[in-house]
Amino acid sequence: AGAATQPPFRLFTQEDLNFETLFTLGGAGYGISEAGEVVTTVNRINAAGASYQAYYDNFLAMARDVDALAGQELAAGHTASARSAYLRAASYYDACLFFVLGTSSHAREASVYAAMQRCWNAATQLFGPPFERVRIPYGRTWMPGYLLRPDTRPVRRPTLILNNGSDAQNIDLYAFGGAAALERGYNALIFEGPGQGSMLFERQIPFRADWEHVITPIVDYLQGRPDVDPRRIAITGWSLCGESVIRAAAFEHRLAAVAADPGVLDAWLAWPAQIRGLFKPGATKQQVNAEWRASIPHLHPVIRFTLMKRAELYARQFLLAARAGRVFTNLWLLGMIQMQLNVRKAVSQVSSPTLITGYEQDQFVPGQGQKVYALLRSRKAYHYFTSAHGAEYHDGPMAPQTRNQLVFDWLDTVL
Repeated sequence: AGAATQPPFRLFTQEDLNFETLFTLGGAGYGISEAGEVVTTVNRINAAGASYQAYYDNFLAMARDVDALAGQELAAGHTASARSAYLRAASYYDACLFFVLGTSSHAREASVYAAMQRCWNAATQLFGPPFERVRIPYGRTWMPGYLLRPDTRPVRRPTLILNNGSDAQNIDLYAFGGAAALERGYNALIFEGPGQGSMLFERQIPFRADWEHVITPIVDYLQGRPDVDPRRIAITGWSLCGESVIRAAAFEHRLAAVAADPGVLDAWLAWPAQIRGLFKPGATKQQVNAEWRASIPHLHPVIRFTLMKRAELYARQFLLAARAGRVFTNLWLLGMIQMQLNVRKAVSQVSSPTLITGYEQDQFVPGQGQKVYALLRSRKAYHYFTSAHGAEYHDGPMAPQTRNQLVFDWLDTVL
C-alpha cells in the first residue's frame, strides 16, 4: 500500500543517478556528506544536462574542493574539521567511482578509487582512537581491513563484521554500521574481500561464490585478538552480499549472529530477464554467446554502463573490458558465476540466530528476503522497511539511522 501512495523522491529523472545519489545524501546523517554540498552538486549536474559525464565531472570537482579543504584543516591543526572534510571528500569520490565506467574517464577507475581510499584512510586516523589498519590472512595473500574500537581499554567486546555488497565502499559501511557500532560499544571490522575495494580495483582479484572461505579466516583472525569476545562475533551482509553471509554462515558456525540486509536467495534473479532468457534449456555456450554478441551493438547506453558496472567484480576479463569501455562478450561465464550465488540449499544449514530484512520498492531482489526467512531453521527474525520512515528502495539509502537502529537493537537481544 505504501508503494502505491508514496511518491518517489527525485534528485534526477534517470533512475540510477537518482538511486546512487540518495546514498550520498543519506550519509549526511553520519557526517560522510553535507546535504548542502550534495544538493549544490545535483543542481550543477542538472543544469549541465544530467548524464554520467556531468555527474562524474561535478562530483569530482566537489570532491577535490573538499579534499583540499581537509588538507588545509589538518595543516592548521583542526583535527575534527579535517576528519569531517576527509569523510565527505571520500564520499564524493565514491560517487565518481560508481559512474566512472560510463564516462570518457573509464580507464581512470583505479585512480579514482585511490583518491577515495586516500581520503578515507586519512579520516580513519583522525578518530579517537584511530581505526586500526589490519591485514587478514587469506590463502597465500591477505585481505585489508579496519578495526573500529570505541576506546583503547583492554576489554573483550562484541564485534561486528561489516560485509559490504557488490559495489559499495568502506566509506559507505561507516554510515551503514561502523559509526553505529562505536556508539553502542561494539567493535566493528570493515574489510575488503575478493571482488571488493582494493582487492578488485588494484589487485584485480574477483568475487567468489563460496564466501565461507572469506569469512572463516576473518573469524580466525578476530578470535585471536585480546579485544574481541570470541563468543560474540556477528556479521551483517549488505546488499547482494545478503546472499554471501547466509552462504558463509551455513558452513561457519562460530558466528553468534547473522543479519542479511536484505535477504537474497538467488542473485541471478537480480539480472534482467532478457539476459537470463538467453540461457534457454539446452542452450550451449556458443549459442548463448553468439546471441549475446549480436545484441551488444543495440544496447541502450544506460544498459551498457549498468552491465559493465555490475559484471566487473566477477572476472578479470570483465573488469578489463569495462575499463576499456567495452561490454563483456562472454555472457556464458557471467551466467555460470551468477547461478552459483544461490543459497536455496545452504540456508537450512545456518545455525546462528539470523535477522532477514526486506525493503519496500526494492529494485533488485523484491520478496527474496521472505523466501530466505521461510527456509531458515535457526532462531530467526524478519523486518520489512517501508516508506513510512523514508526507508524504501534497495538498502534504504536515505535511512541509515533507521536501518542501524533496527539491526543493532536486534543484535543487542541475541548477543
